[in-house]
Amino acid sequence: MDSMALRDSRSRVAGVVFLAFLLLLSSCTPEKQKLDPQQQHIESMMAILAQVQKNLGRIQQKESVVERLSSGIEGRDSQNVEQIGKDIAASIRFIDSTLVASKNLVKKLEEENKASSYRVESLDRLVSELQIAINTKDGEVNTLKGNVQKLNKQVSSLLATVDVLDEYIQDKEAPLYTAYYISGTFNELVSKGILVPINPLEKFFGAEYRLASDFNVKLFKKVDIMETRDLFFDKPLKNLKIITPHTTGSYELVGGKTSSLLLISDENAFWQKSRCLVIVTE
Repeated sequence: MDSMALRDSRSRVAGVVFLAFLLLLSSCTPEKQKLDPQQQHIESMMAILAQVQKNLGRIQQKESVVERLSSGIEGRDSQNVEQIGKDIAASIRFIDSTLVASKNLVKKLEEENKASSYRVESLDRLVSELQIAINTKDGEVNTLKGNVQKLNKQVSSLLATVDVLDEYIQDKEAPLYTAYYISGTFNELVSKGILVPINPLEKFFGAEYRLASDFNVKLFKKVDIMETRDLFFDKPLKNLKIITPHTTGSYELVGGKTSSLLLISDENAFWQKSRCLVIVTE
């Protein structure tokens, strides 16, 4: 991959996102800031843009890792080659999932902005630019995969496909990257045994919800923590309440009038305290 072209592409991506921030900030005049719904919409759009920027930065880092691991691989002993192959496969898997997450976020950004009565028209053009930037990045990744496939035969045979980890690695690592989430109204989650009704004394001390001491995890949706960057809910932001403990600063809830997104900026920190995510929607 031509390093100069790659740097130019990365600069364009950063420029697009930075310009988006400037335009969104300029659209929010002091007079408009008094309108809470509009301010909420703008902040929601900015949060999604920030997440896309983080994703593209992470992809860039992983591309550099793959390029570094791929260089000078000939002549290394078989044990090192095997580990390098696993690291390359894991990095490419991360790149693929993050690209998909970024495409979904940009699509959601476009839909939310067009549907909002506080639509920021200049954002439509920026969304198109972001889509072009992501498609360009997609092409770069495909080129990177092609280069990996041309590596030493030991690595090529280890990686039956560079799109996913081989079946053995998946079996070994899947439990390490598995998490679960569920959402529903208080009554729905009580009926499923996820939450339990609280007594008047608990209410007096400010408690709203309490998790059951044990529940059936099969009722939850299973996710890969390395692939899940965002979760969509067809409820407004004010109607969502996260019940399980998750590290502050590792995520953000953003939304408009009809839907919300949980944006996970640090997946390891987010799932560290609880591998089960419970959200009450009221």
